[in-house]
Amino acid sequence: MEINIADYTVKLDGNLLNLTKKEIEILWLLAGNPNRVFSRDNLLNSVWGYDYIGDPRTVDTHIKRLRAKLYLKDQTTWDIKTIWGVGYKFEVHYV
Repeated sequence: MEINIADYTVKLDGNLLNLTKKEIEILWLLAGNPNRVFSRDNLLNSVWGYDYIGDPRTVDTHIKRLRAKLYLKDQTTWDIKTIWGVGYKFEVHYV
């Protein structure tokens, strides 16, 4: 996977993915900090900003859509994991 935050593009296996700006920003933050858990509040503050007053569950919706766009059936080297009661992390599986 290649994430280019400068031009807001993500390539997976050489294919350009159709991700929204927020999905790319979430992926950039999570993938740039592998195995670190981010709470919803951490993600809201980092991606949407401290002045965001909407529903914090928007993070869950964005993660769900991001997973649907990223996952390949045979992909086993990384995952976006839900840490119940805490948040999300980009988990790297070392082979």
